[in-house]
Amino acid sequence: MTEKKKMPDWIKFPLTLLVVTLISAASLAALYSVTLPKKKAMQKKIEQEALKVVMPEADSFEIKIADLDGEKFQYRIAKKGGREIGYVAQGHATGYSSILQVMVGVDKKFVVQGIKVLYQKETPGLGDKVEEILSKKTWGTIFAGTSPDETGLRPWFQVQFDNKKVPVKVNKDGGDIDAITGATISSRAVCNAVNEAVSGIQKALK
Repeated sequence: MTEKKKMPDWIKFPLTLLVVTLISAASLAALYSVTLPKKKAMQKKIEQEALKVVMPEADSFEIKIADLDGEKFQYRIAKKGGREIGYVAQGHATGYSSILQVMVGVDKKFVVQGIKVLYQKETPGLGDKVEEILSKKTWGTIFAGTSPDETGLRPWFQVQFDNKKVPVKVNKDGGDIDAITGATISSRAVCNAVNEAVSGIQKALK
């Protein structure tokens, strides 16, 4: 009876690793194809809600693409009843521990109508207060049923940008935006992102 030859380890181990890698890659690809539509739908929902915050008077938005120094810049023309009333764009800036993404709406004179932080991963309890909403609800008002209606309540830090003209700066830099205590870098990042977005709109319209 002839003895079966064993596959040498120097072939078996790499081959096994290759098979495991191929299976893992196929699984990840399948998972990605399943989750991608849901991720896109979620991103679209977040974006649509943000548009209502930064340009509440608008009832439609027209997407435009401009070439700014060789880079594509996307912005929206905000309209009400078919009439152009302002513009919306996104800006990005490096914070303390993440790159913040901010949507900004301005009127035709480039006065900020509202901003919305779309993404941030700043330090919990400090920089992440760029999204902090100060609720007036208490256990007492909840139990008594006397809690105020806080529908549409916005983060206090972001509300400060309403009706401001760029460049916006925190108070430590000579501006009138109150920086978050202990999170000046994150506060500056939001200002920088707002300035970038509005500057992009102005350049795109020239």
